[in-house]
Amino acid sequence: MPELILSGAEQQTVPVVISIAQGLGYEATQPTAHSIKLERGNLSKTMLLGAMAGKNFHISFTFDIAVDEQGNTWLRFDQDGALGAVKGGAIGYAKSKNAYAEFIDAMRRETAQRGLLLGER
Repeated sequence: MPELILSGAEQQTVPVVISIAQGLGYEATQPTAHSIKLERGNLSKTMLLGAMAGKNFHISFTFDIAVDEQGNTWLRFDQDGALGAVKGGAIGYAKSKNAYAEFIDAMRRETAQRGLLLGER
């Protein structure tokens, strides 16, 4: 589970993170004040067709939000990889892992280009 450290308060950084996620096809919901869930695909089709749902394969993960004493935002990403296996076996697990890796790489790249990425842990 990588943690990204972004320059600025969560009111500034979280909308950027959500915008990047939306650009990758994810929908964001906020289940709690300090956690956001990202989803894409169709859960019903995935449950019916498994990994054969293609572009409709359902992928979800969450990230927790914290602010450090310097006022920077910490994002901790958590993948629901086991759910990918349940939804599509070994192929579903691989699809979930690949999508998660692509998302994290895009997040690193985009936040670095915008001058927000301070580090990673």
